[in-house]
Amino acid sequence: MAVLAVSNARRVRDWLMWLLTYRHALRISETLNLTRADVEGGHIIARRLKGSETTIQPLLEHPDPLLNERIAVPLFVRNLTEKQKLFTIKPRRAEYAFAGYAAAVGIPAHKRHPHVLKHTCLTELVPKIGVPAAQCWAGHKSGASTLMYTRMDPAMVAEAVRTALTSGI
Repeated sequence: MAVLAVSNARRVRDWLMWLLTYRHALRISETLNLTRADVEGGHIIARRLKGSETTIQPLLEHPDPLLNERIAVPLFVRNLTEKQKLFTIKPRRAEYAFAGYAAAVGIPAHKRHPHVLKHTCLTELVPKIGVPAAQCWAGHKSGASTLMYTRMDPAMVAEAVRTALTSGI
């Protein structure tokens, strides 16, 4: 959320780029391929790469304006032609920009890349909506691709085991 706040304060384009990447579990290259035609009727057509399936997802509302893409995205694209890309920035430049925003908010160096947004989305979704629904949202053809987001942090595992083995003793 901090990256969204900092980028929104500096450049709306960057904020929307990160917001769509995060909320729709996109790779940065998929985000950068979005055209005006992919944003229609309150939905986004996510044309996935690496063998994943294209998904049509609603632009999501949220009470926090920082997360409300349903209002921001149509405003952002309103003057674009149908074939015009939403974000005219090269992948390397986008990666560099993200790294700068991530550094500004104290994200560890090994997580200062846009793909962390997709990982964050799916890591948050899997426990809340389950693997099959998260798989569908991400456009994964195989559930195995989604299962990687069920991996637990070793510290979380240790705490869960400790709780399980000490309750009722």
